[in-house]
Amino acid sequence: MNQISKAGPIDIGLLLLTALIWASAFVSIKFVLVDLQPFWAAAGRVTVGFFALLPFVVIRKEHFDLTFHKLLNGALVSLLNISIPFLLLFWGLQYVDSGVSSLLMGTTPFMAMIMGHFFTTDEKINRYKLVAVGLAMSGILMIVGPSATQNFGDSPLIAQLAIIGAAFCYVTGNLFIRKVDMTPVAFTTLTLGLGAVILIVLALAVEGVPTALPRSTALLALLWLGIFPTGLAHVMRFYLVRKVGISTFSIAMNTIPVFGILFGATLLNETIEITTIYALCLVISGLVVARLGALSREKTA
Repeated sequence: MNQISKAGPIDIGLLLLTALIWASAFVSIKFVLVDLQPFWAAAGRVTVGFFALLPFVVIRKEHFDLTFHKLLNGALVSLLNISIPFLLLFWGLQYVDSGVSSLLMGTTPFMAMIMGHFFTTDEKINRYKLVAVGLAMSGILMIVGPSATQNFGDSPLIAQLAIIGAAFCYVTGNLFIRKVDMTPVAFTTLTLGLGAVILIVLALAVEGVPTALPRSTALLALLWLGIFPTGLAHVMRFYLVRKVGISTFSIAMNTIPVFGILFGATLLNETIEITTIYALCLVISGLVVARLGALSREKTA
């Protein structure tokens, strides 16, 4: 596993840019789902991302130097970072507003803090992170609501849990990314290629052959999803996770809920409920507490 380093100004800028691009995905998915079923929407997103990166692989003459270990690692990351979470997100977003979805994805930083403690040697948890986890979970429970927990079988709750499941997949996949010995562009292209094959096969098996092409709005949204939140953002993700670690990367991703709710309210005219605001405050408070912990460690080091 590679050693991480402290995030510099350029890294921080890339972290925020990645969060902004990913937040736009929740709105774009809403447009895509108007004309495409979830499996084909996910397959189309990944396929576009793969072909968007392929020219860079050819121009840069990237060498994959595939071994069984690298191929297995790539397959695991593809499943955990692409195939499974994309299917969960596309299905869940049929029933959950894009802003709330991005807020549910705000559990990712706190999952990363816990998993980083047990599965890495340089990202241990502390009391600040424990408080941050408590604040985040409180925010998630506020979104789900007591009535939803009493009706566990209702679709809205299941959809919310699917989105949280996607967040868990992303965190788990990040652990494998730290073990990668390939360039970000080459590894991203490999995982997207594997993910495209998996999702196309699943889409054919579950939803059959599409009967019509998506309309221009859905097609443009699909192209945006493939090129930016899938291709470009995943290249930056693989670079940043290996550079600054899963905890720092995931903490910065806490800005996704802010961008996501603003995108949803601005572009989709979604209503911002007061409980969503309270939950957002709890999640952001968790980010502040986690950052204070990082500053405290720097002063005592």
